[in-house]
Amino acid sequence: MSDSHADGKAVRNAARRRSLLDAATRLFARHGYHATTVPMIVAEAGVSIGAFYLSFRHKEDVLEAALEELDVELARILAEVHGPDADIPYKMARSVETLFLFLACHPERARMLIVESSGLGPRIEGTRRQLLSHHETFVQHTLESSPGVSELKDASVAARCVVGSVFEVLYSWLDESPTTRVPAADVARAVAAFNYQALRKGVHEAPDIPVRLPVTQIEI
Repeated sequence: MSDSHADGKAVRNAARRRSLLDAATRLFARHGYHATTVPMIVAEAGVSIGAFYLSFRHKEDVLEAALEELDVELARILAEVHGPDADIPYKMARSVETLFLFLACHPERARMLIVESSGLGPRIEGTRRQLLSHHETFVQHTLESSPGVSELKDASVAARCVVGSVFEVLYSWLDESPTTRVPAADVARAVAAFNYQALRKGVHEAPDIPVRLPVTQIEI
């Protein structure tokens, strides 16, 4: 088999996998994980049943792969936006705002993570929990790099509060009507300001936090 033929096959396989992941994510958000079937996914993706089983063994594999992919992407985005600023609470506030806005710009992926992957059994729950744990560890290590910056003595507790606030507020925002809910940018800034004030010793006013959002700006 020639290298060009092998490369072409790899490209086709990657494109098929991408189509299936995107289709499944849309359907999980639209109908729920339990109501979504493999035939629905292949119809949405425009591929055959056989093509599905060349990429995945079953529906659970698709959800797990989509969560793992989201984990990698969120880590990359937060690493880009974190930067070398000296003020740790400012770093955290900027990261919180960016994380919220990214997920608000991708509501289907956000719903898959926060709603549809919750309580689906040890395997998926483990993958979901690992994603959340990565963000908690990221925050914890950031806080530990500057001892005394937070009123909370245990950085792991502060980290859970920061990450939990983002996902809890986002969960409520996703459930509200798109026509009446507060704009995502305003909510993101409020969550960021709350976390800034909670982490910053003796600071009562949150600063103006410019967000270097590494995603395409869309109307929300």
